[in-house]
Amino acid sequence: MEDRLDKDSDIPIHHQLYLILEKKIVEGEFQPNSIMPSEAELQARYGISRITVRRAISDLEKYGYVKKKKGVGTYVLPQKKYRESFEFRSYSEETKSRGNVPSSIILDCGEIEADGRVSEVLHVKPGEKVGYLKRLRLANGRITALHETFISLHFGFHIVPEDFDATTSLYDFYERHGVELGYADETIEARMPTNQVRTEMYMREPQALLYRERISYLEDGTPVEFSQNYDKADQQKYFIHMERSKKKG
Repeated sequence: MEDRLDKDSDIPIHHQLYLILEKKIVEGEFQPNSIMPSEAELQARYGISRITVRRAISDLEKYGYVKKKKGVGTYVLPQKKYRESFEFRSYSEETKSRGNVPSSIILDCGEIEADGRVSEVLHVKPGEKVGYLKRLRLANGRITALHETFISLHFGFHIVPEDFDATTSLYDFYERHGVELGYADETIEARMPTNQVRTEMYMREPQALLYRERISYLEDGTPVEFSQNYDKADQQKYFIHMERSKKKG
């Protein structure tokens, strides 16, 4: 939609304005956390009544695009991004694709003995050493997730603190050691965090998180890593394409 109102259209003026402002938010003209033009500015720009402007702003707030704050104005809310179910990307790649800057706080890094679940998933013996990496994941300096990853050491490398810092991508680390991931299986569920997870993620109040378990493999099916991830649910949105099977006969 163009940045103008068609007063001869059957579409109500307030909804036309809503669509214009929504487009500016989605396409990034109005940046997250920025203050939108005031009602008076919008009224003057589009030559419409303040009641019409308020109706459009109210609809934007209803659908999660903006938030009114007394004494400040109307500011743009960060928008959830769709994560396509068939695209296999690292946290760093996903975060950069949204125009944000990824970083990490490393809580633990090294090698530990595999317990029953880890040994089963990674096809190693119980008690065998595996790599271990526990990180707080940040976007633009704000905590978005807690990721705990167990890594097979059958590929000729070790996991040591010296190899990882705030900006290190684990997938880049794999590629530097000749390990090319082929695909992954992931399960997702809503889960209330434990007290430990809440503490590590600096959560003041309990809230449901998206818990994701991912097993990543080489093309030939050899498991490389097993990750347990807690993502803040208010910052994620998934898109899944589904088709209904055709009945035979």
